[in-house]
Formats: sequence, C-alpha cells, structure tokens
Amino acid sequence: MAGFLAFLGLLLGPGVSSHEVLDLDLGKAVRLAMEKNLEIVNSMLDVEASGAEERSALGRFLPSLSMGISQSIHDRSRMVLSGTRGLVKTNRSYSLNLELNYNIFNGFKDISSLKAAKLLREASELTYERTKEEVALIVVQRYLACLKAEKLVDIARQAMERSKVQLERTELMFKLGSVPQADVIKQRVQFGREKLKLLQAKMEYQSSLAELLYVLGVEAEGRRVRLEDVQELGGNVEMGFEEAFRTALERRKDILALRKALEAARYELKAAKGALLPTIDASVSYGFWDVSLPRSFRDIDRTDNISFGIALRVPIFQRLQARSAVAEAEINLRKLENQLKDVERKVALEIRTRLMELKMSKENIELARENLRAAEEDLRLAEERYRLGAGILLDRIMASLQRREAEADYVDARYSYILSKVRLEGAMGMLELPGLQGRR
Repeated sequence: MAGFLAFLGLLLGPGVSSHEVLDLDLGKAVRLAMEKNLEIVNSMLDVEASGAEERSALGRFLPSLSMGISQSIHDRSRMVLSGTRGLVKTNRSYSLNLELNYNIFNGFKDISSLKAAKLLREASELTYERTKEEVALIVVQRYLACLKAEKLVDIARQAMERSKVQLERTELMFKLGSVPQADVIKQRVQFGREKLKLLQAKMEYQSSLAELLYVLGVEAEGRRVRLEDVQELGGNVEMGFEEAFRTALERRKDILALRKALEAARYELKAAKGALLPTIDASVSYGFWDVSLPRSFRDIDRTDNISFGIALRVPIFQRLQARSAVAEAEINLRKLENQLKDVERKVALEIRTRLMELKMSKENIELARENLRAAEEDLRLAEERYRLGAGILLDRIMASLQRREAEADYVDARYSYILSKVRLEGAMGMLELPGLQGRR
C-alpha cells in the first residue's frame, strides 16, 4: 500500500507544481509591477544616468592632474652636459613631467552646466515617478478587466445552468403532453447558445489574465491565478474642471518634469553662450630632464624645475561651432516651451474626459442596478406564466437573455465606475494605490 501511495505521489507531484497558484490582490499586483515591469526598470536606469551626468558636471570644478614619463634613445651617441654627471657621451635621455591645471573662468559655462544637470536629474526622477503611476493605472485597468471577465464567466455559467434546468423541465412537460416538441427543440438551441457564451467568456478571461500577467512581468504558463475582488477604490473626487485642472498643473509629475527640463534648457543656453567668452586657466608644472637616471634626491634637485602660469584665451574664430551650439540650445528651449503648452492642453482635455466618464459611470451603475432588478422580476414572472400555461417559451427565453445581459451590464458598470475614479485621480496627479510606492 505504501509503495502504491509513493507511486501515486510521483505521478501527482509534477502536475501540482506545474499548476502553481498565484494569489493576487490589487496591492500585490501593483507591487509586482513596480519590481518587474521593464518600463519602470528603464526609467530607473534613466535616473541613474542623469545622476552620472550631474557628477560629471560637478567634476568640471576640480583641477586636472597629469603625469608623463619618457625615455628617448637616439641612433648615435653624442656629448651632452648632464646636470649630475657633467659632460657625458650617451644616446639616452630621461624626463618626468607633472602638470596641474585649474580653470578660473570659462564664461560661467561650468556653473550653468551643473545647474542644468541637477535640474535634468530631478526631471528624470519625476518622470520615473510618473512612469510608476502610468504602469499602476494599466495594472488597475487590467486587474479590473480580469475581475469583470471572471464575473462574466460566473454569469454565463449560471445562465447555462438555468438553461439546463429549463431544458430538463421542458422535456418533462413534453413527456406529460403539456408543451409541444418545438418548445423542447428551442430550449435545446438556447442551451447550446448558453454553452457557447460560457466558452467565449472563459476565453475572454484567459486573454485578460494573460495581459495582466504580462504587465506584471510574470510568466503566465502553468499558473492558476486567484484574484481578490475590489469593492471600492479611489477617493470621493467631487470637484469641477477648474479645480481639477489646477490640481493637475500643481501635482502631475510629467508636467513638473517638463518644467524642470525647460529650466535646464535655459541654463544650457547660458552654457552655450559662455563658450563665446574668454577663459582663464591657471597651471603648475613640475619637470625633470637628464641623460641619466637620478641616484638620490640631491640629483633630482639639480635637474628639476617648477613653473607657474596663467593663460587667457580669447575665442576669435571657432569654425562656427559655438554659434551653432547657441542656436541649437535656443531651438531646444523653444521646443520644450511648445511641448509644455501642448501637454497642458492635453491634460485639460483628459481632465474634461475623465470628469465626464465619472459622471456617466455613476449614472450607469444606478441604471444598471435598476435594470437588473427589473430583469430578475421579469424572468420570474415569465417562468411562472410558462409553468401555468399562460405564456410561451419565447417569452421565457427572452427574459432569460435579458437577465444575463442585465447582470453583465451591472458588472461592467460597477467596475467602470471604479476605474473612472482611479483614472481621474491619475489625470490630476493624485493617484494613491496600495503598493504604488515601490522600491527605488
């Protein structure tokens, strides 16, 4: 017996592991997306790259230090005066050079570049936060789509079971001679339609689930997923267009990022103009040269030298490079100004659309609830009339179809209302979801 159980365990073991159950609620789904979604990962890499650019801009304020060591060998020996050995005949020479350079003034180019780099780093951080919000919105949309599809599967299954019961009852009534055979055939056709509707609902659910797992960065193969229902989501957003639009301008991360980028473009223009101004550099160099290697510090003291220098460079002709850089910076500035205006107009349109969607979805959910109650009562009366012989089968079939459609409409209205509230919050830049504050 024990051997049989062990053999059965070997057979069942792979099947169990290949159908791993993934329990998901909305918060866990959002957290998974924050960790694994590639758009968020790439946006985080952009933040790291902008941080490296800022460090590079800061490094331009440091002095540069270089060192050179060389040995020269000539094709023939010659008499050379050595600083340590006197007059010697040799074909070799040795040198060492250390040079420290520091820029004193370069037309405020470095300070402008540093400010621009800092602003661009802040802009990339805001873009990263907005990317997380946009991905979270997609997660909410697909999560709710999965819940809706799952509910529609249940509705289709219940409709099929009702149709099956009605078919059995119609067949019994036919055997008793209460209804004609045509009613049985019609009910069989209706039962087949309900089975087809159930199959279509299951396919729609699997498609919605695959789309959800894709945005979460989770492999869909071999997984069974259990989704926790969402009863309520989003706050009570009761405001008009002006207040909602003002809130969006103050809080949306993409608008704030564009403003940072616009300010950075102004500093980049200043940096480009700085290339037209004179530059001042200071330098200190230490050098050693002799035809023989030093054997002590005293030998080095006899042959080395230290020099100090200040250089003023005035740009006269730079092959139009500086002027072209200024023109490009001005064009980039104008493009960003236009881009900001365009984004603000798009946000205004989005706010109007989301407010309208919220209003309509709130009305739809009340209408759908009333229609569902009416459809349930209509089906009950149609079944009662048919049992009493006062109604026809077609009335009962139509009432059953209307009941299923009313249930589907209510499910759609309920999740559409939840989604419309979340979309409005996202459009205003005040999205708050469980799991949204992912790690950085």
